[in-house]
Amino acid sequence: MIGDPRAWAFERDGLGADGVIDAAGASITLKTAMEVVRPSGWISKVGWGPKPLGFNLDPLVQKNITLQGSFSHNWPIWERVVALLASGQLDVKPILGGTWPLDSWREAFDKMHHGEVVKSVLLPNGS
Repeated sequence: MIGDPRAWAFERDGLGADGVIDAAGASITLKTAMEVVRPSGWISKVGWGPKPLGFNLDPLVQKNITLQGSFSHNWPIWERVVALLASGQLDVKPILGGTWPLDSWREAFDKMHHGEVVKSVLLPNGS
């Protein structure tokens, strides 16, 4: 099992990952993605985080990284989903398989890959 995703990203040739998909919903994970993606690599950021970035985006320019945003819904759909959650008509608990610290990401992904859970949640700070 791979422990540290940062070490894993540089293991092959020391340059980093060809591409990174950041779907964590926490802005700080974009910083990690910029650290581990190789020069001229790509990052796909799915959705947005709840807080401003709070860090410099110059590494995007320095490493010639392509950053692509991805958004899967519009505001009326989002409002409907929130209303369904608030009313109890939509219960997402059955799809949440658990939470894992970031260094256990491989276990969390393996559980999704093998169909043991639908959604794994990674906690960047381990708590």
